[in-house]
Parts: sequence; structure tokens; C-alpha cells
Amino acid sequence: MVARLPFGTEEDLRRAYEEVDWASTSLGHPTTWPGALRRVLELALETRFAIVICWGPDLTMVYNQPYAEMIPGKHPQALGRPVSEVFPEAWDDLEPLFAQALTGEAVWFEDLPLVLDLRGHLEETFFTFSYSPVRDDDGRIAGVMDIAVETTRQVQDHRRLELLTRLGDLASELAPPAELAGKALDVLATAPLDLPAADLQLPGQTPRLPPPPAPLRPREVLVREQPDGGPLAWVRVPAALGGESPGVLAARLSDLVPVDAAYRDFLRLVAATVGDALSAAASYEAERRRADLQQWQAQRLAGLVAVAQALPSVDTEADVLRVLGRGAAALLGADGIVLGVLEEGAVRVLGDAQDPAVGALDAALNGTAVLDDGDSRTAAWPLWVSDRVVGALGLSWRSPRRLSAEDTDVLTALAASTAQALDRVRATQAERAAATAVRAMAETLQRSLLTAAPQPDHLEIAVRYLPAAEHAQVGGDWHDAFLTAAGTACLVIGDVTGHDQDAAAAMGQVRNLLRGIGYSLEVSPAAALAALDRAMRDLGVGALATGVLATVEPLEGSSHWRLRWSNAGHPPPLVVSPDGAVEMLRTSPDLLLGLEAGFPRADHVHGLPPGATVLLFTDGLVERRGAGLDDGLAWLAETATGFAGMSPAEICDHVLGLVAGHAEDDVAVLAVRVRPEPLTDLVVVPS
Repeated sequence: MVARLPFGTEEDLRRAYEEVDWASTSLGHPTTWPGALRRVLELALETRFAIVICWGPDLTMVYNQPYAEMIPGKHPQALGRPVSEVFPEAWDDLEPLFAQALTGEAVWFEDLPLVLDLRGHLEETFFTFSYSPVRDDDGRIAGVMDIAVETTRQVQDHRRLELLTRLGDLASELAPPAELAGKALDVLATAPLDLPAADLQLPGQTPRLPPPPAPLRPREVLVREQPDGGPLAWVRVPAALGGESPGVLAARLSDLVPVDAAYRDFLRLVAATVGDALSAAASYEAERRRADLQQWQAQRLAGLVAVAQALPSVDTEADVLRVLGRGAAALLGADGIVLGVLEEGAVRVLGDAQDPAVGALDAALNGTAVLDDGDSRTAAWPLWVSDRVVGALGLSWRSPRRLSAEDTDVLTALAASTAQALDRVRATQAERAAATAVRAMAETLQRSLLTAAPQPDHLEIAVRYLPAAEHAQVGGDWHDAFLTAAGTACLVIGDVTGHDQDAAAAMGQVRNLLRGIGYSLEVSPAAALAALDRAMRDLGVGALATGVLATVEPLEGSSHWRLRWSNAGHPPPLVVSPDGAVEMLRTSPDLLLGLEAGFPRADHVHGLPPGATVLLFTDGLVERRGAGLDDGLAWLAETATGFAGMSPAEICDHVLGLVAGHAEDDVAVLAVRVRPEPLTDLVVVPS
């Protein structure tokens, strides 16, 4: 008789069915089961989908092997028992669904969340299932068939991926590390099912959750059960590029999710993603501080230029002292300023005769600067006109001040300008010396805003800057070359509109923002310039600039290289082939930087054989009074036909030599050549 019972061919399941006292259940002995029940059960036992049939008024359960595997903590006790007794923890949620199916209306749910006891403890689960009415031999609804698929892992993976994506987006926020950490905690707070509570324990901050009870190894996830609430976990936040870890991620875990390998891997990914964002923020913060420093240097340079431009227009010695008083206070923080003027062998003091700096004037009149070693309260500088001393400039401070090398350069320039103002009628040479000193200072400090080019093994890079011939003013032209964290060479040429301290300050900001973006985000030139547009808008950089951002990368499986660039309203790059052929890479240029955030920028690509040279330049190189820009570009293209065989440094020196002394605008140039000799260990970018 047992062999004729509808228990299928699965040996373990059949044994479980045979061990049930069916006569004591509402279904009765299997030989008395209705034909409809036997048929639907036989169908279920033949499929690999998890199916349970709940039959009769109390919805007694019979099911197949896949369903038994889906409820390991309830099988085989669930066989022959009412579904309400098998799932008491979820019956409030399930009873209305069974009631609906018993009316003849099918029920279907996708990823329904249920808290079930499937393995001896309550846990979060998700199921996609369908409840269908089952009719007896007389056509009446006698039960419900449930076809179910557990989707717990898929749902958890999907929501965790969404969280990691939102955390990854923080790397492009361009915010200081402390602010970005707060934003990361806000994102983590949106995932209470996996992380009921989270804390980033960074140096100098008060922890919200307990610190780790023991030192953490890299990638270790330390978990400790807690008497109140779910377990606590700690994992080190890794730093990008293998640097020192910035802190620890602490999290309270859900008591409804098993702390398995997937949960631990998720915590590691959260920590790694936060670490990447914090590293990008730290890089941005460092570049922002550098930009602030260079902005201060540009403002100081502009103040020096303002003094130099004001002094030639004064008419009296009192006016000279007044202009110097304002300039020295702004540039050097001086509290007092005096002038000692030589007249027929005697010294006449201009200013407060009781100023402490008066005592240092006599020594400076011997032609040597007077400056105390270490911290100073006074300083005096001789005023030279040609080869003779005509006076001395004295400064005083109420508190000791240590003068830097840049301070002494400023003092030298001030002294030269003062000598010119005092002797402008008698000494035209002094005027030229002052102008030359200020011009040299302008060029020196302008170049201090720029950096030397790197020299990777596969490329030879040279950069040059030439100020305008007619004005000792700060300009907005700049060049830059740097390697990203992945080793890609980034090349920049640009020009901020204007020729004053605002242009120089904006140039420092724009240059360093672009450097930080290019280094941290590792995106295409067009995407980097688009990010710069947004940063200029969000950080209030009120300037417009033209520019070209380019990368030079080797092509996989080829000896050639690839130049990829994006042009923001700037003159086009020029390429010189090894055989001397010249090509101007004209494209339709995009809008100027800072004009419209969100403007879709374009990338362009050009192949470079070994030995090819690319020249980037600002418009001061090709602009001529009375001639159009196309005429200047044609002149440069013709000139470049003689560049074959010249190194990048020789090319830069050659083109600047052609315009030196009569350039109407300042000029920045950058030349890069792909070395012709074969090299190994290159960073290869797929074509």
C-alpha cells in the first residue's frame, strides 16, 4: 500500500511523508485523499519549483523537495500541519493573502519582505510567490497552491549596491574631508536594514559608537555581540594608493541578517568606498590650500605692482612716503616707514624722526642692506641710482618679525621703485632699474605660481613662460603638466581673461582646481573640464578662461600613442611629425571655462607616432597687431616645419625667442614629445 501513496520519488522526502501520522491530521490517511489533492501533489512532486499545497479548512501543508530545502528549520515537522501553526511569526501578514486566494482570486507578490524563523532564529527574508486557488473533484475551492522563490540574497545585494553607488558619488563632491565624512554618514543613515547605526571614527572627532576593542588588521571585520541591540562591527577605512588609514568604520548590524561572508564583504566595500571618497577630499583640500597660498602670493604681487605704478606719478617727496606707507603696510605688515635722502653729503629724514628705523638709515647709506639676524624690529635698504646711493628706506615693526627670502625680494623691489620716484628727473637709468626690478619680480612670482614639468620615462616635456614686453603686470596665462595617480600624463595650457591681480588670483585658483580634479577623478579631458566648470561655479571663482586639457597615452598593441584633448575656446594644439610634417588640430572649440556649468564638452583624439611632438600655446604667441588669429596660426605652422629634430626645450626656447621683446601679451608654451626609443613598463591604455 505504501508504494501506491502519492509521495514522489525523492527518498528523504518520501521517508518524511511516511513517518507522518496522517490519520491524526485533518487530511486523513493518504488512501482517502481526494483525487484533486493527489493530482496536484503529484504535479508538485515532479517539478523543481518550490511548491506547497495548503488543503482543507485549516490549510494543512503538503509540499515538494525544493520547498523543504527552502524551510530547513521547519521541515519535516511542517508536513501535515496547518500553515498558521508552521508560520505563526508571519501569520498576521499571510492570513489575508490565503483568504483572498480562497475566494478564487489569485495572489502574486514580488520580493515580499517577511520576518521568518527558517533556521532556528528570526531573520529577514524576501519571497516572490503566487497563491492560486485549488478546486476539489466537485469544482469547489478546497485549498491554495503556493509557488515560491526566495529572493533574499538578490534584494540584499541590490540595496547594498545602491548604497555603495551613492557613497561612490561622494568622490566627486569636492568637499573638505570633515564635511565629506558628514555627508557619508548621511548616506549610511539611509540603509537602516543593513546598518541600523554607523560611525566614521576619524582622528580628532568624538565617536558616536564604541571604538574597536582590539587593534584592527587590514581588511579585518571585527564583530562583537552586544547585550543591547544588534552586534557591533569595526573595519579599518583603507586609504587610496596604500597610504595611512584615515580612520575606522563602526556599525551596529541588523539582528535579522546573519553575519555571513556576504555581510562582511559588504562592510569592507563600504569602508573602501568611503576611504576613496575621503582620499579624493584630502587631495582636493590640499590643492585648495595651495590655491589659497598662490592667491595670496598673487595679491601680494599685485600690491607690489600697484606701488610701482603709483610712484612714477607722484609729484612730492611726501607723496612718495604716503604711497610707500600704504604699500609697506599691506605687503610687509610694517608699522612705520621712513626715508633718508642724501643731499650734499647730509641725510634728511622724511617721516617720523622718532621711528626706530631712523637709527638703521646711516648704515644702509653705505650701500648694504641692514637686517638683524633672526627676528627683526627694523630693516633698512639702500636706494641705488645707477652706481650711487641716493638714500635709504627704513621699516619698523612693533613686534619682532622674521623676514623671508620673498620679503627681502619685495623690499629690494620697493627700494628700487622708491629710488626711481625720488630721482626720476635726474636719473632715467634709475627708472629703468626700478621697472626692471619690478618686472623681474612680477615674472619671478608669476612663475612661482607655476610648477616644473614632470619627466616620465616615455615622454619629454618642456614648459616656458614669457611676460608681455610692454607692461610689468601680472598675467593670467599658465601651463601645467602632471601625472595622475595611475601614471597618465596630463597637459594643460590656459589663459584667464584680464591682466591684473584678479586675473593672477583666478589663474591660481583655476589651475589648482583643474590639477586636483585631473589627479583625483581619473576622467577624460572633457569630463575634467566639465567638473572644473561646476567647481568654478560652486566655489565662486568669478572668472572666464580658455584652455586645453590633454592626455598622452600609449595604445595597446601598437608603438603609437594617443593624444586625447578637450578645447575650451583656446587656440588649437599643433603636432609636428618625426618627418617634419605639421598639422594644426583644429576642432570646433567648446565654450570658455566658467561661462556655463553643465555645458556638454567634447573629447578629441589624434594618433602620435614615436618621435612626434605636440605644442600647446596661449594666444600671445600668435596674436599680432593689425593681423587676424588665422594669420598668426599660419605663421606658427610655417615656423614649425623646422622643428623636426629639435627637443621640446629647444622648440619652446625657439618660439619664445621669435616674439621676445615685442609680444603684446604674456605667453605660455608647453611642448611634449613621445620618445622615439622603445621602453618597457609603460601604462597601457586600451585604444
